[in-house]
Amino acid sequence: MTRRLLSYRTLLFILLFLNSACLFLTDNKKAGLPYLREMFIVAIVLSALTLLLVWRRAHQSRAAFWVVCFGLLLPLLSACLANAKFGQPVLFGLLEERRSFLYLLFFPALYLMIKARPTQEELERFFLVSGLACVTVGYLYYLGILPENNDVAFTVDEKDYGLNPLRPNRFSVGAAYVSVCAYMLMYRLRRNYSLASVALLLLFASYLWLVLQTRNTMLVWALAGLWIFRSRWGVLLKSGVAVVAIVAVAYFIVPDFFTDQYERFNALLFEATSEGGVRATTSDIVLQEIQQNYYIGMGALSLQWQNGFARLYSAYFYLSDVGLLGVLYRFGFLTPIVALFYYFGYWRIMRQCRRKGDLLSALQLDFLLNALNFFLSTSIMYGGDLAGFAIAAFVYFARASVLSNESRRHSVAPEHSYRQPLQQHR
Repeated sequence: MTRRLLSYRTLLFILLFLNSACLFLTDNKKAGLPYLREMFIVAIVLSALTLLLVWRRAHQSRAAFWVVCFGLLLPLLSACLANAKFGQPVLFGLLEERRSFLYLLFFPALYLMIKARPTQEELERFFLVSGLACVTVGYLYYLGILPENNDVAFTVDEKDYGLNPLRPNRFSVGAAYVSVCAYMLMYRLRRNYSLASVALLLLFASYLWLVLQTRNTMLVWALAGLWIFRSRWGVLLKSGVAVVAIVAVAYFIVPDFFTDQYERFNALLFEATSEGGVRATTSDIVLQEIQQNYYIGMGALSLQWQNGFARLYSAYFYLSDVGLLGVLYRFGFLTPIVALFYYFGYWRIMRQCRRKGDLLSALQLDFLLNALNFFLSTSIMYGGDLAGFAIAAFVYFARASVLSNESRRHSVAPEHSYRQPLQQHR
């Protein structure tokens, strides 16, 4: 029993589950366990450094260099630039950029995949379970079953976020995993239509609308659906009919709920199309400041050091609100190099894996949608958790496919080769 609990496959599932952030403190500090994310990051960094030192295979992939650049060099560069410009200690700069260290998840994830030898179907199951855990935790907070945090250590930036009357019960629990799970279910529906997959997709969609409440993500999901079902309009029509039927039945049961949601939709749409706002103000400040600093990067300030950017600009100044402009503020004239290296390197690593199942196709689509939305996307500085795992999966299954082909040519025994990944989508 103990041996099974400590097996590589179990450890891989635990790694994916923790990486989903369903237990971590959310950005608005209303949900999650304080310091758990930081402890997870420390564990990832230590395990990655250990593997880099003792595991020779960690140096054999060019993807490792890409991961080290974004998981170690960029946060260190940002911390040094903030120290040079504002005098912020490097440790506070690294604290502010701590999420970038999650790119290093690549090393323990790849190591566990090589040891556990999972199929793509097994990884899909692990990922879906983790996504459902995020939905469960998010709904528990949304319904008030789990109480919101009242006393957390990092409360410097806790102002009126979450008190917006349009989005009073907003909990950003596991947003990245939920999106990938939704894409994965769409690919599954395209390949094999089932009411169970429709029900799961509807559950994730309700979670997006009621709990995550992110307008940009709603638009991205719609674009993803149109792309995935572009040649399977029959499946899209059947799914639409099933969803309409379910919603119609629910409307007759609780009509007031849907009336309130429709009114909130109109209010959110009006807010999204109105001019000005915090994001526009932050963008103007970034462009003005970077120009005055001769396009030399200024890093990022931590709220734990002299109140961070609130001391300089505004209490609502967040680099995460402005996507690529946040990268521009950090790295200045180096931003085009950083962006090109990120997107081109990621794309090249993905293309090496030619046989993709539902999960790998979903991860690829998530990257492409972020690339199309590169101006507002925060994936470069805040997407290390998903990117680290995705790169490990692409590298592993690309190598698995090569070894499988070689084993067939040389008649190697099956136990000495990786298991075959799923067939590519047609």
